[in-house]
Amino acid sequence: MCSLEIQIVQKHAFNAVGSKWTGTFEQAANGEIKRFFHQFKQKMGKIRHCTDPSVVIGLSYHSQDDEGLFSFYLVREVAYIEAVPEGMTALTVPSYTFAAAKYKGEDVQKAYAELYKWIRKNGYTVFQGQLEHREDYPTSYEPLIDEPELTLYIPLYIE
Repeated sequence: MCSLEIQIVQKHAFNAVGSKWTGTFEQAANGEIKRFFHQFKQKMGKIRHCTDPSVVIGLSYHSQDDEGLFSFYLVREVAYIEAVPEGMTALTVPSYTFAAAKYKGEDVQKAYAELYKWIRKNGYTVFQGQLEHREDYPTSYEPLIDEPELTLYIPLYIE
């Protein structure tokens, strides 16, 4: 057990600029996202109008087909979208209510499992929209050498 401190938090809608990776969970587990993250850090300084220079946001969107693919965006929140750097994309993320927990360690999947278990145990329902997870990383995080340190967010359906 990770014994996470879990909270319910509201995150506002925001504009973002960043890069997109698409692949399988197996590819992600084999380090492709860490390499993608490293590459993103090399060019994230080109993103203009960042609202919070201390955070890199990871957004996981699961494919609607059965191929087992998902898309993972690494983005910076921006005040407004202007002059998107070459090879990057812009997106707008709607407001969500999340179950959230800070985590540091190598077993991120175990932390997610504990978070999902807490959601069920406390009578919440996972929001079955496009966004599967949000992860906030400190910009100081070096994915190829540091132990993962992030805040995990799972969107909830709140009436």
